[in-house]
This record gives sequence, structure tokens and C-alpha cells, in this order.
Amino acid sequence: MLLERQILILKTIVENFINTNQPVGSKFISQNINFSSSTIRNDMSKLEKEGLIMKTHTSSGRVPSEKGYRYYIDCIKSDYKLTKDDNKKLQSISNESYNSEGKFLEKNAIVLSDLTDCTAVILAPTKVDNRINKIEVILLSSRSILVILITTTGEVYQQNYKLDSDFSEEDVIEVNKILKTYFYDVDMATAHILIHGELEKYLKDKVNNYDVIVVVLNRLLQNKIKKTIALGGKYNLLKQTDINDLDKLKEIVTLLEDENIINLIDENSSDDETSIKIGNELSFGSIKELSLVSSKYSTDKGEGVIAVFGPKRMNYKKVMALITCVKDNLNNNLK
Repeated sequence: MLLERQILILKTIVENFINTNQPVGSKFISQNINFSSSTIRNDMSKLEKEGLIMKTHTSSGRVPSEKGYRYYIDCIKSDYKLTKDDNKKLQSISNESYNSEGKFLEKNAIVLSDLTDCTAVILAPTKVDNRINKIEVILLSSRSILVILITTTGEVYQQNYKLDSDFSEEDVIEVNKILKTYFYDVDMATAHILIHGELEKYLKDKVNNYDVIVVVLNRLLQNKIKKTIALGGKYNLLKQTDINDLDKLKEIVTLLEDENIINLIDENSSDDETSIKIGNELSFGSIKELSLVSSKYSTDKGEGVIAVFGPKRMNYKKVMALITCVKDNLNNNLK
């Protein structure tokens, strides 16, 4: 249990390190907090023993540890007040017209990245509970089929496929019988998993060239559950002075591929509306210098995610405040 004075010292260390990227010493703290230098040094020693701050190799100052950042986020209440510049840039989103949802999401991501100096990602809203009412294969010729997918909400998708192998009417009848058994009232994500489990094993025993049907169904479902992303400040992560190891920078470049970003956000999201993962809490290879702040948003079109990747010393309070503004913007404008 920290004393109020110790909480104030920890807050000062965290916020000054975030702003300057320089270790914070007792002399600096004493200039801003009305306590004696000896009291401040004793309290810093206590905070260090608690694992909330740590010494650096280059100076006698202290920097926050991951535990310190976590305490700051969870226990120290301090709201970030948007500046005039923040509000002006946020307002610029509403001042423009957009010819597509993608462009609107991209503008929000760009403004968010500009204001945080981090990499901002917005996953477009998707109907996570969209379920299959019917999926049917129609044989057009021995090497051509039409696949029709109808959801429980009445959406209809159809796609023609050219095949490399001959397919018979008997094969199609057997396939449709299996699809009706396995896929009725199943959500698309689960159907995608079923294809590579029970369904593939069953088709293998019943249908010639079963692997062709597996590929076709997989492609159709992947296309319908695929998440689209808008990215802002794609290379802001590479400009951070916190990471100067070449191998880690290469790993970050790999992260910036669309599918990898989606997987990372999915793996590190929680059921809570807002999630903050710091350093080692973030499941991402060998890189422990990054943090991720993400928040879900809901529209008539479904549920999406707003996320910001940055260094561990990112301004969490500012990032959360800005994400809230962008979330409100998306909730109100994506109909």
C-alpha cells in the first residue's frame, strides 16, 4: 500500500519519463514537489523495492518498470485534457467528405496516429454473430461449380469456381447433404474451423476430389469473415528511440503486415471494452518494448476495434482519451 506522497512521486516519474525519455532524479522531483530531498530519496528507494521504478545504467535517475506503468494506469486517476490542437485535428475528420467507409476509417486512423505519434489501427466493424442459414454447391459443368451462401440475416453470397478435376452430380449431392448437416445455424468463424476438422475427414471418405471442395469452401468463408483494417502512422514504430536493435526493427516491419496486425490485436484483446497490454504482457515475439492500447466499438454494421501500438513509455492517458473520441466518432457515423 503506497502512501499518497509516494503515489505522487511515482506519478511524477512516470509522466516525466513519458515526456522526456530521460531518467528522473530526486533533485528534479524536489523542484516540483514540496518534500525534502531525503524524504524523496527514501520514497524512491521504497518504490524501487516494490518493483515500480528502476535504475538505469547511465544515470542515477529512475525510470518506471512495467509494474510501475501498470500501477499508474490502474490506480492513479488523472484525466488527459484535450488541447486545442487535439480538438482541431479531430474536428478535421468531420470537415471532410468520404466516398467509402474505408476512407473514413483511414482518416480516423491517420489523425489518431498523428496525435499519439504511434501506429494506429482500426479494424472495420464486422457482424461477429453472422450465422449460416444455407450453403449449397451447384454443378454448372464437370469442372465448374457455383457456391451459394445465405446467412440468417438474409445476406446472399455466390461465387463461381473453375475446377482442375472432374466433379460428378453424385459428388455434389453428397457434398450438399454434408453441408446441410454441419453448417446449418453455425457462425462463419466456426464453419471455417469445421472445414479443417470433421468435415474434411468426412468428405475424404465420401467424395472424389474432396480437397477441391475444401479449398473452395475455405476460400469463400475466409473472404466473408476477413477483417479489413485502416492503418495510420505505419512506420511511426520504427522512429521510436526505445528500439534500436536491427533484428527487432525487422520484426516490427513484419508486424506491420495486415494479417499479422489483425492476429496480434485478436490475440491481445479481452472481453473488456478497453485493453492495455504493456511490454511482456503483449504476446509478440521477442519484442518487449512495445505496448498496445485497444478498445472495441459498436455500430449497426457490427463490432470493430481501435488500437494504438507504441513504446512502453507512450502517453497512456492521452492515448485512451483520444481513442474514446475516435470511438464516439465511429459509433455516431458508421450506420
